[in-house]
Amino acid sequence: MIMKSFKPLYTTLLLAISLLMMACEEKIELKVPDHQLSILVVDGMITSDTTTHHVFLSLTGSFYMDEITPRVSGAQVSISDNLGNVFPLTEGSPGIYQTQPDVYGQVGVTYTLHIVHEGKTYQATSTMKRNAPIDSLSQRWDPMLEYYRILLYGQEPAGKGDCYMWHLYRNGVRVTYNIAKVMVTDDNFIDGNYINGFEVDWWANDFNFQSGDTITVAQHSLTREAYDFILAVFTEHNGGMGGMRPPANLPSNISNGAKGLFHASAVNYATRVLD
Repeated sequence: MIMKSFKPLYTTLLLAISLLMMACEEKIELKVPDHQLSILVVDGMITSDTTTHHVFLSLTGSFYMDEITPRVSGAQVSISDNLGNVFPLTEGSPGIYQTQPDVYGQVGVTYTLHIVHEGKTYQATSTMKRNAPIDSLSQRWDPMLEYYRILLYGQEPAGKGDCYMWHLYRNGVRVTYNIAKVMVTDDNFIDGNYINGFEVDWWANDFNFQSGDTITVAQHSLTREAYDFILAVFTEHNGGMGGMRPPANLPSNISNGAKGLFHASAVNYATRVLD
């Protein structure tokens, strides 16, 4: 008798709980103070290449906004080094500031980004670290994916603390167009070893490189804070382990409450035509 009456009661309770949960469902909108909707966001880098270097300035926006976040125009932007050089940047288009095309960075030199916007001053400092040489590239056909993977060879210098980032180009066009496509690593497990065929496209794994493609690998040295920043962005973008997002805000090396990253990077290149 008890067992016969238990099942209907159990079903009734489940139905009641379900209806209660549905009845209690409420649309929640986050209330963010207005002053937190206009924080300066910085994305800037100087490399060892002799080229035009860029700094991108924008503002944070509402959690619910669908449009592109506002670009910051009219700021005063420059980069200086500890050797006494100052490189002014001009605004080429809204929010995009650029150096002259003959500017280049040097390993061991410290660079400071200066920004003045609406009466506030922001700064960030980064020292350009050494880079490992690239001896050569090779290719590996992946029969499951039906395209080539790119392998890198070279001697990693002794002494822990080196970090690296790889950008990839197919026929002169960069395919690592966002953080989710860029491979980064530190030298914790490879310090002082010869790198004998490291897959620099391992993270993205979807470039579809085919025979006849000209592939260029740009290997960047990274500071530890730049490495940590890129890993944090990658984790935030992909949801972290098990789909759980990190509990903290992204790191930043910009002063005065601004967000983002400015860093110096030495770059080495290698090119291979896939056969």
